Amino acid sequence: MFLQTRGVGEMVLADGPDIVVFLFGLVTQLGDQWFFFVAFTSLYWLARPRISKRPRRAAASFVALAFVSLSLVTALKVGFALPRPPTAEIASAPNWPAPLADLFVSFTTDDGFGFPSGHALGTTVVYGAAAVILDVWDRRRRILAAAVIVATVSLSRIVLGVHYGVDVVVGALLGLVVLKVVFTVAAAADAPDHLDPARVFALAAGLSVVALVVVFTVGTPHHAENAAAAFGGSLGGVVGWTRLSDHESLPTLSLPAALVSLLGAGTLWGAADALDVPLPIAILTTGTVVAFILVAPWLQHRFGGDTTTTQSVEQ
Repeated sequence: MFLQTRGVGEMVLADGPDIVVFLFGLVTQLGDQWFFFVAFTSLYWLARPRISKRPRRAAASFVALAFVSLSLVTALKVGFALPRPPTAEIASAPNWPAPLADLFVSFTTDDGFGFPSGHALGTTVVYGAAAVILDVWDRRRRILAAAVIVATVSLSRIVLGVHYGVDVVVGALLGLVVLKVVFTVAAAADAPDHLDPARVFALAAGLSVVALVVVFTVGTPHHAENAAAAFGGSLGGVVGWTRLSDHESLPTLSLPAALVSLLGAGTLWGAADALDVPLPIAILTTGTVVAFILVAPWLQHRFGGDTTTTQSVEQ
């Protein structure tokens, strides 16, 4: 593997083995929005108290934090309008079976504006919050694990040639600032070191409005999809979380129900994105998906009949 340094901290895997490049592409998915969607939805539905005293609250907070970072990154990227490295959209597909070759190109390229790095900011916010909120291991080990994930994902963005070094450094630093602000303005009153998901969703909604204003003020409406998704999802989060007062006492979803629900929610969200629907439809769709995610345990409890096989998160 040969690393070529270009620009301000940009490195490209010039002649690296395809499998090595692909592994970096896999690592970078830890900071992608689709991964956050799957991981935090699963955590919310299948919550267990061994990871946190308030697992549902923690999972809902992670969903809201993902929207906070998405909104802020969208506003900053469009506002600065700085390009990515010239290699960002270039990848030679290896001679692999079609699905793997397509994944290779998808995982190792990116488009749009480059500053700051959304992956660096998002991973700092989400995994940094996890180091505070979760109860697994001790706090020092959680902080170390979060730092390793953030550093590895940030490095992958540079090595793949989709960001300059300054993009990920600024992204990570901004992520630390966001964490400080969120834990200052959205701390839960009844649980030390936890967040109030409703407040975090409300903060995300406000930032997404700012992002939409920036997008249309600058005159780049084709960049409004992320801001619209964040706005709809944040509103859905406020509605879904405040609609119920007993999140933690509801039983976990059965695995079949969780798989079917995840497939349905993911398909609806993906279809709205792929079909390039009008912004009001995108906002309504993402809002509906997030609200459904948050109330799904109640829906199962209310309409699913016998739930004795499920485990309450209070047990």
